[in-house]
Amino acid sequence: MQLFTERGADVRLEDVAQRAGLSRQSVYIHFGSRTGLLLGVVQYVDQRERVEEKVQRVFQAKSALEALDLSVTVPAEFCPVVYPLAKMLMAGRYSDEAIRTAWDDRMAMLRELFRAQAEWLARDGVLAPEWDVDTATDVLWAWVSWQVWEQLVVDRGWSKEQYITHLRTVLRRTLVRDGV
Repeated sequence: MQLFTERGADVRLEDVAQRAGLSRQSVYIHFGSRTGLLLGVVQYVDQRERVEEKVQRVFQAKSALEALDLSVTVPAEFCPVVYPLAKMLMAGRYSDEAIRTAWDDRMAMLRELFRAQAEWLARDGVLAPEWDVDTATDVLWAWVSWQVWEQLVVDRGWSKEQYITHLRTVLRRTLVRDGV
């Protein structure tokens, strides 16, 4: 992870082996490819930052509305910690197939989480009538994305509290049925 945040996308298996004091073959046997290495780094960061535990908080909420609110809190806590790595992934995903694979893996996981939230809103009868589960999933996935977090917090200087408060308001006013 340090190499990717220091150097960006141009890290090779040889570089990791050298930094770790291992042979290239050892790194290759463990990860299989540069794509495997990137996926391993992303999974390591998820474990280190207890992402699964944070996501479980969302799905242990008492209601779909509470879960919707918590879905904004998780990136507000997680994004600042792993921003250097995420920035490298965001920048390199169009020019590097291994990075694209790692990025797509994360985005597919996030999209499934947001689909589960949209389904919960629909099941609880609080999803606004103009939305179906697919479009609500798309909106959640886009608005609670790295890009939006980066634009609001990094580029515009919003505090964590502003990000949480304003994004919760936008999501509730957009996705939740009137009167709820």
